[in-house]
Amino acid sequence: MSQSNVVPWQPVENLVALDGILEPSVIVQKAVNLRPKERKQIISNFQLENYEMASSYVFTKSMALLKMNLASMGMDFIGELLQRPDIDADSDPAQAVSDYEAINIAYELGAINKTQRMRLLVSMETVNHFAGSFDANDDDADMLPEEALTCVKVCVQSVLGLEKVEAAQSFISFREKLSSTTLAAEDPDIVQLLSSPYFFKKTCVSILLNILKSAKGAALENGSRNTVTIVPRVWPDLNGPERWQIGQAYSELFNDGKSAAIKSLHGVLVTTGGFDYVPESLRSNSFTQAAHAVLVAHQGMNNFYNEPKPMKELAAMGSSIPGPAFSSVMTATLAVKLGNRYGVSWGAAQYADQILNNLSEERWIYYLTEQLPQDTLILSKLGNSECAVRWIELLSSSGISAPNTTNRLLGALLAESLKGDAAKSQVVSRNAISILT
Repeated sequence: MSQSNVVPWQPVENLVALDGILEPSVIVQKAVNLRPKERKQIISNFQLENYEMASSYVFTKSMALLKMNLASMGMDFIGELLQRPDIDADSDPAQAVSDYEAINIAYELGAINKTQRMRLLVSMETVNHFAGSFDANDDDADMLPEEALTCVKVCVQSVLGLEKVEAAQSFISFREKLSSTTLAAEDPDIVQLLSSPYFFKKTCVSILLNILKSAKGAALENGSRNTVTIVPRVWPDLNGPERWQIGQAYSELFNDGKSAAIKSLHGVLVTTGGFDYVPESLRSNSFTQAAHAVLVAHQGMNNFYNEPKPMKELAAMGSSIPGPAFSSVMTATLAVKLGNRYGVSWGAAQYADQILNNLSEERWIYYLTEQLPQDTLILSKLGNSECAVRWIELLSSSGISAPNTTNRLLGALLAESLKGDAAKSQVVSRNAISILT
């Protein structure tokens, strides 16, 4: 099979036609995954102006169904996609996977498109905000009917209105082959991988590393050979965080004395010149877990109240952030610092400042040029003009110079951010959304 005949894995386009429809009863009837009784209850809540109840119920049902569909591919596979070793085949998707993670995985696997992802993330933030408001005397704390309608519409379009949520089935099949057979260098699946979106390349690396760490017998032999064949070919396309992940895996395998797996990764690192990415210790695991705790608090209900404790613990771990954990720490820290459309947790922001104030210019530039283009959470925040203003204030006070980049949109975003002009927030937001989509 020639390369010209290979079609890269790409997101599918599923969309329930609801453009221009503003009547809740019409929208809800399209939700084929809800029982008639549930649809009637949602419509009744709209009629009674119980907008928060209606939108919260619909969003919760959507996330439950989305996670169930993702779990049908195997929770161990979901753990590989998220790089979460705590998730195994027996994990409960409702407990193990956050709403943000489910939405992002669904997009990356092609179950929803770019616009649906953006709207679902906005709906998540809106539902969580109103669910965490307990001031009975504040009329502004009530959800508006148009906010509820928007939430319900995107949930029906993206999840509840689809007969079945399909993902990248060909990639799932490829994942099985990585441990069941030894692939030739010009195998169509490998050629397909090389021309596919970045997500599939970094996920393939995660799957191979997981095979090296946990497989035995023939599965380990196949995984080792495929690692030597595939990783050097995707290495030039890998960003820093993924290269650090490979170096980290080598360190762990070396400490565990797994000679067969070590031999294959050693060959990869020699071929690619990747030994610079092998850490001296495994401190990074602790930093990564602490950063994850910050993001769980940030993306959940009552986030302004819950963020300070884990953010303080992350800041207390020291200013020398291990390379493999740097991307996770920066995402969590900037998420707290930028907040959301409703404001910032000032109690947590002071600890985020401790981390950011200790960053060298080199590390700032590394994040901005290597990680930011892939950091969907931070880019989605910059799409909001209020968060963009905070971003401009943060970068302009950092004292760093505009870094060189071949990414035109990223270059424009950074140039306007570093000028320190809050009036440029709309320009920053537009560029962030363009990079994200």
